[in-house]
Amino acid sequence: MAEPGTPRWFLEELFAGKPDELYLLIWTLADKRSRWFRDLDAAASAVEALAGQDVYVGVGLSAKDYGPSQRCPSEEIIGIVGLWADFDLRSEAHPKKALPATIQDALAIIPDPFTPTMVVATGNGAHAWWLFKEPYLFDTDEERRTATRLIARWQTLLRLNAATRGWAFDRLADLARVLRIPGTVNAKDPANPKPVTLFSHSGRRYNPSDFEDWLEEAAVPDPAAEQQAARDWAERFKDKPLVINLNARISEETIERWIEADLRFRNTWFRQRHDLHDQSQSGYDLALACFGIDAGLSEQRIVDLIIHHRALHKQKHRTRLDYYQRTIAKAARRTEGVDPVSILQATAAPEPPPAPPEDASQPDEPVKQPDPVTTKAILCERISRVLGIRILRLVKVTGKEPTYQMQLETTTIEFPNIGRFIDQTSVRLAIASATNRLIPKIKPKVWEQLVQTMLDALTETAGGDETDFKGSIRMYINQYLSDTGFIDTIESQPANALRCPTVIDGRIAICSSDLQPYVNRNFSQNLSVKAIASMLAAIGARNITVKGKTFKPQSRWLLPVEEFDPAEFTIETRRQEPANAE
Repeated sequence: MAEPGTPRWFLEELFAGKPDELYLLIWTLADKRSRWFRDLDAAASAVEALAGQDVYVGVGLSAKDYGPSQRCPSEEIIGIVGLWADFDLRSEAHPKKALPATIQDALAIIPDPFTPTMVVATGNGAHAWWLFKEPYLFDTDEERRTATRLIARWQTLLRLNAATRGWAFDRLADLARVLRIPGTVNAKDPANPKPVTLFSHSGRRYNPSDFEDWLEEAAVPDPAAEQQAARDWAERFKDKPLVINLNARISEETIERWIEADLRFRNTWFRQRHDLHDQSQSGYDLALACFGIDAGLSEQRIVDLIIHHRALHKQKHRTRLDYYQRTIAKAARRTEGVDPVSILQATAAPEPPPAPPEDASQPDEPVKQPDPVTTKAILCERISRVLGIRILRLVKVTGKEPTYQMQLETTTIEFPNIGRFIDQTSVRLAIASATNRLIPKIKPKVWEQLVQTMLDALTETAGGDETDFKGSIRMYINQYLSDTGFIDTIESQPANALRCPTVIDGRIAICSSDLQPYVNRNFSQNLSVKAIASMLAAIGARNITVKGKTFKPQSRWLLPVEEFDPAEFTIETRRQEPANAE
């Protein structure tokens, strides 16, 4: 038996049970050459002879030899031996991406019940394999598509789990994929070749149904369906030219839903709005446009809604584009300042699958929904599609004054407050500064919907002492005392030193009027002296008035000695000159 971690052992583990007539692929990077083998022993010998190179194995089996210059296309792969994942690590090869630091960290995104059969350390990352108990062979194209969806959903789960930790993960689910072989080298950087080794081997094997059941229970979306949903959702945010299609219709199901949810829409749709001063069709067009603006419909959908309504009531169609533009603009002005009706519950959050036909013999089953963490990651994927940049996650750092983060693949954008986080100009400039890419402008009403989705996607994390009211002032004082020279006495000091920290009766005494500009300058704050005084009082500092012969009376704050010991901030604590304190 081959020694664990050698190319021969690895290939035997991978392709145990492979039908003799099927081919496996060995591929080398340097010459981009494909080598096809039906015999495992011959394949292992070839890899051993090439071990000083970048050598890869195909994840799929093929029915024929495709020659030295081709790989088997995904749509012709005949079977797979398991599932796989490619983890990048933070390294010289991936210096800019937000990535885990170690293989152990990377593996933390894998659900507990699914320990990989083996993990290969690739030099700058890792490849994980979940091998099946026997090869999964495809008899039909539909079986191949089913396997492709399974791999894509599994990698979608890993991608979403990675995003919740602020890490990038590339979904590499194509059946023509090749992965590295332990016992070879990663020589992409010829000056610094790295060995490819076996990191772990659990020996566990799985059935495809193990993953299918787990993914169904976790409500992980089908990637193709989710991408289409994300594209459809993103389309709502694009500023596209309007089209007049006199055959346009809104689905009956959608109309019925609006009728049930909104009495005013019901009366408008059936031309029963007795409160309308303008009972002409133009008046009803405007009422429908107002509904559409409030409901967050795209301008195109509002046009289609008006066309549908005119057809329903056998009214003459309006064919000039400027008529619809004026109607929508007028509706926008009328609804200005009114909170838009949120439709994000139906569009921003992942939609449940359609309900099955009613069957009295079958008990109702609750529709499975992704867990909240996964839902937030899905929302970030959709926001990414709208903005045109990959957002891993959105974070709210809680505290006295919460801050916000937009974590991208290559950097993290900080927003100091909620105002900056929800302001379109602020977000566009911040993204442009971080990525050298200016995202397109979005109309104000639609931006409000996108912002609500951003807020729904926020992951909250504790900010620590520095974001707490009391913690903030403690941090400010510690830094201030470390950076600012103490004076032995207030008497006879020049004007620029009169308000520096000193020690009175064994306690550090500071002036809020000296601390305030330091804090604003060094911590990018805009605090008043009154606010600083309030914060000092909150941590137990005591206000006193100090009088002397050579200076006017001063207001100073005595800091609690148990938190701010003079001995920790002065080289030596000198006995102070007498001073009258009230």
